[in-house]
Amino acid sequence: MRAGDGDATSEVLTFSGPPIRQPVAMGGPMVMNTRAEIDQAFRDFHTSRFGTVPRQARLQHR
Repeated sequence: MRAGDGDATSEVLTFSGPPIRQPVAMGGPMVMNTRAEIDQAFRDFHTSRFGTVPRQARLQHR
């Protein structure tokens, strides 16, 4: 694997585990079981129910 700039060291993080055998819905950085749960998570995020989130970690949701 090569880094985009050719000089910097790259780190790759992988995860694995047994199948959860449940539906998966994804939206931006959120992963839940249904689209309704994703929507609720974004509402919670935007109303600060996740607690304090550093400004640099905030993503724009489209």
